Amino acid sequence: MGNVEKREEVSGYDLNKGIDYEAIFKTYRHTGFQATNLGLAIEEINKMIKFRLSDDPIEEDETEEFLDPEVRKNTRCTIYLGYTSNAASCGMRDYIRYLCQHKMIDAICTTTGGIEEDIMKTMAPTFIGDFALKGSDLRN
Repeated sequence: MGNVEKREEVSGYDLNKGIDYEAIFKTYRHTGFQATNLGLAIEEINKMIKFRLSDDPIEEDETEEFLDPEVRKNTRCTIYLGYTSNAASCGMRDYIRYLCQHKMIDAICTTTGGIEEDIMKTMAPTFIGDFALKGSDLRN
């Protein structure tokens, strides 16, 4: 486990500093368990976006194509987006669309869901529910 003193202290962003989204996202790394994992994911994605093959030294057994400095500079990370089908039938759909529209991902891997999710999305708006709501009211 190591020394506790060497661990990051759990703390959030001080909103008295004003709204600085980049600084807020950076604090996720030490805000709490779920935020920490989101913060780690954000850091990893930023590394992927920034990466160029030219950042790495040329390997002994490098293929001819990747010896060219220009090719190395233009070779980037392939970014895959994986998600479960329910993400496409809720508000996350808008984020997925944005990422695709702006070519921020290279490939998508998703689970299959029921077509009813897509049909429901086109018929009427979807609202945040509550287990205390009556099924007959929800159906209407």
